[in-house]
This record gives sequence, C-alpha cells and structure tokens, in this order.
Amino acid sequence: MRVVRILVAATLSMGWAFAQVGENRITGKTVYFLKDDSHKQWCGYASESRFKSQIQALVAMVVGGADYTNGRISRVRITETDETRDWAVNDDYTISNSGKIQSLKRIINILPENNSEEQLFLIQNGKAIKQRSIFHALGIGKTPQKSVDWFKASPVVTSIGEFPFSSLVESKRTEVWSKGDTCIPMR
Repeated sequence: MRVVRILVAATLSMGWAFAQVGENRITGKTVYFLKDDSHKQWCGYASESRFKSQIQALVAMVVGGADYTNGRISRVRITETDETRDWAVNDDYTISNSGKIQSLKRIINILPENNSEEQLFLIQNGKAIKQRSIFHALGIGKTPQKSVDWFKASPVVTSIGEFPFSSLVESKRTEVWSKGDTCIPMR
C-alpha cells in the first residue's frame, strides 16, 4: 500500500510538472485554467500561484495551461485525474501559426495496473492519426505491452473550439490577464 501511495503522489506531481514542461516565460503569456465541478464552471488565471492555490481549494481534477506566442495560442496542456487518483492523463497539444492543432503528445498513467502509455497523434484534416504508442512500467515489475482494457481516455481534440474551455483561452484571455481570473459556465 505504501508503494501505491508513493506512486500516486509521484503521478500527481509528474502530471502538473508534465503540463509545465517548456513553460512560455520568454515570448508570451499563459492562461492557467481548471474545471470547477462544484460550481459547474471553468476558471482561468493569470497567476500560476493563484491557480495552484485554487487547484487545492477546489479539488480540481482537470487543470491546464494555454501558452501564447506573439499574441496567438501556441500550446495547450491539460492534466486530468480521477477522484481516487488511480489514473492521470497528461495532454500536450501543439498549435500551428494558423491556429490549427498540429499534434498531441498524451501520457496515460494507470497506477493499479502499473501502466504508463505514451501516445503521439498528428492532427490532419480534422482527424487524429495515431503515430505511436509506447508502454512503460510505473514502478517495479514487468513492462506492460498494451492498453488497460477498463480505461478510456477522453477523445482527442482536433480543433481549439472543441475544448470545453475554449472561450477562456480564446475570447476571454485578455480579461483573464487584466482581471487576474475569470470563470465561465460549463457547456
């Protein structure tokens, strides 16, 4: 049981750490966001510290960030976990200069199965095309060779407007940055 708790803590810290890799400090800004299930809304934050405090306060299970380069969205990172923290999905979407999603790197960690899967998708003509899937063991034990049967990750998003928080990172981003935070109802 102690090993499972350690793996849970490691997965959660890796989840948000994964979502922060390559943070956009030099060329642009970030809108940090989370899903507030208790108030049925998505909230965006200009400050990473405020965002992190709200993750804890709201027990948010879906968190992320949208990076902007030269005034346009260039990357969207999302980490989703379940209420028992048995699994985590870390998505890292890259966005082209024309505002289209180009690719997705997804890491799925399933603690009870000791399974980590890294997937890479290319997005072309509105379709997600899986390029590869690589499996790893999360702890000690045999490396898994396939996906876990009982787990289904969220569908791959192929356009920015499909994100349930899209208005936060598109039309409301300047409001987030000027006010410090903004929330929108879930759709």
